[in-house]
Amino acid sequence: MLGVMLIMLQAILQSATLVRVSKNQGIALSIAKNELEYVRSLGYALLPGYTTFSDSLVSTLPTAATTTFAVSTYNTKAKQVTVSVVWLDPGSSASSTVTLSTIIAQTGGLP
Repeated sequence: MLGVMLIMLQAILQSATLVRVSKNQGIALSIAKNELEYVRSLGYALLPGYTTFSDSLVSTLPTAATTTFAVSTYNTKAKQVTVSVVWLDPGSSASSTVTLSTIIAQTGGLP
């Protein structure tokens, strides 16, 4: 009986950890998606040159969460924009990352 109770307790603790990790992944995905949507709305000519960005949701992630923003040349008429959100879940020794990318062309679709 004690063994069964210990197994159930362990399952409850693990599910709580999974819920927290999943919540943080969802928040990070929203942050990255919001930034890409903002940059898409600016268009090719107004792509920003910053390397990090802010979002009010970053404060809801564990302490020391960071964001990165990069623009690189995809081809002569398009740029690739990549955004990342990195955080460290409490009790974890490895960081978690959500990265999204998009291609923004000068005009119309990709050449």
